[in-house]
Amino acid sequence: MADEHDFVVIGGGTAGCVLANRLSADPANSVALLEAGGEARHPFIHIPLMAGLVYFMRSINWGYETEPEPHLDGRRIPWPRGKVLGGTSAINGMMYMRGNRRDYDGWRQLGLEGWDYASVLPYFKRAEGHGSRRDAFHGSDGPLRVNRAQSKNPLYGVFLEACEALGMARNDDFNGAEQEGVGRQDFCIDRGRRVNTGHAFILPVRERPNLRVVLRAQAERLLFEGRRCVGVAYRERGRRRDIRARREVILCAGTINSPQLLQLSGIGAPEHLRSLGIEVVVESPDVGRNLQDHAGVYVQYACTQPVALYGLLRPDRAALACMRAYLFGTGPGTSIALEAGGFGRSREGLDAPDLQITFIPGLTLDVTRARQGRHGFLTHCYQLRPESRGEIRIAAADARTSPAIHAKTLSAETDRRVMRDAVRLARRIMAQAPFDPYRGAEIAPGEDAQADDVIDAWIRANLTTVWHPVGTCRMGADERAVVDAQLRLRGADGLRVVDASVMPLITSSNTAAPTVMIAEKAADMILGKAPLPAGCTSRL
Repeated sequence: MADEHDFVVIGGGTAGCVLANRLSADPANSVALLEAGGEARHPFIHIPLMAGLVYFMRSINWGYETEPEPHLDGRRIPWPRGKVLGGTSAINGMMYMRGNRRDYDGWRQLGLEGWDYASVLPYFKRAEGHGSRRDAFHGSDGPLRVNRAQSKNPLYGVFLEACEALGMARNDDFNGAEQEGVGRQDFCIDRGRRVNTGHAFILPVRERPNLRVVLRAQAERLLFEGRRCVGVAYRERGRRRDIRARREVILCAGTINSPQLLQLSGIGAPEHLRSLGIEVVVESPDVGRNLQDHAGVYVQYACTQPVALYGLLRPDRAALACMRAYLFGTGPGTSIALEAGGFGRSREGLDAPDLQITFIPGLTLDVTRARQGRHGFLTHCYQLRPESRGEIRIAAADARTSPAIHAKTLSAETDRRVMRDAVRLARRIMAQAPFDPYRGAEIAPGEDAQADDVIDAWIRANLTTVWHPVGTCRMGADERAVVDAQLRLRGADGLRVVDASVMPLITSSNTAAPTVMIAEKAADMILGKAPLPAGCTSRL
């Protein structure tokens, strides 16, 4: 095929795979998809239990880390991003969460017409292929297979009973009528194996004659003729190539790489670009700004009974679990240890939950290594709507140089207070009677950590990202916004950004499902189709 297509999609990740599928569904459209990584072939990618390991596998990871974080004791925090077909959806925790209705209604209140909850719900449903839920909030025929949690570990039930004892309501569906409460969660797992967007949206259509998938192709610079983006220069296996778009270039490289490529191409803050010798094409000072992320802590306890996941760490048992999961889709390797959790409030008087809580019948890997032979469990809490804002800035005029990630986590005092309250909420849950037969000593932060300043010090030393970065190519109705409500780059023609970077405000949950929704909606915008009819308006 010639190196000219109707549409060129940059980034075969969570959003790019969705777009490439939808745009190429019409055989009249020629579509090229460029992905810097390779095929998702490593067996661990497909085994849900191995999610914690694939996050850090160098062969499928960009391997980013932040600049030293002033409010986290100067630590550099790892920020893994998937460098593989399917992107971060191929290495994440697979949790299917859409967020709160108020998130999207809040986007609409910013002037973003068509992004309210009722308008985006049909696009969530179009993508979703839920294995059992059949109601106004869910889809059953979409490519993205979703199923309920299935693990039978008894500690999940104990956790839910403890939450109920504390006064938290049970919730059977966090993506339904209500978000608040606790229950068992849904995952992008089907027949015991991970479902990522490469598997769901590209593999079934890979042989379309009008779809070209180019792997090991790292974009280096967008190509312009005047103010119109006409293509992209990329490097494929060491060779520099150009590819042109007759209609549009669509940037789906993610919250880190999308602003990086824009800046490398002369779109960003003029003074910064000129300092690196980059000619300014479009003055857009907010490119890379508005960075938001979820960050959390693990409150951990010893378990007095051998019912936690520690037993699976024995090499022979782990190998057997992986083999069963990969070959037959059965056994403990077919689930990830995040199956119970929910949404709660750090204090009274809030109009919506501000914390996400996940229970794990095991300890973190670093604690497990330090305390061999120890069964345990933990509650992971993170703040849903942080006020802290960071920034992505290229450090050199070279795509091979990682951009500088200034996350600025906990730079807002409100965020520090919410995380302190989260630690205390986790402790109250663990203190309830259902945990009495299982609860051992508090491992982290430790029973001596009671005063505010002591808890704050522990949080600074231990808090880490939940790897939900968004917002660096902000969508908005104002002139400083990087893209408009149609996701078109302001100041240029023929170029859109479609990924988590366009979120003006972070969603109150995991960000993979919202990113898929954004891509589904963008496909209709790009093709000039009428929006899907508004969905259910019941409260979420």
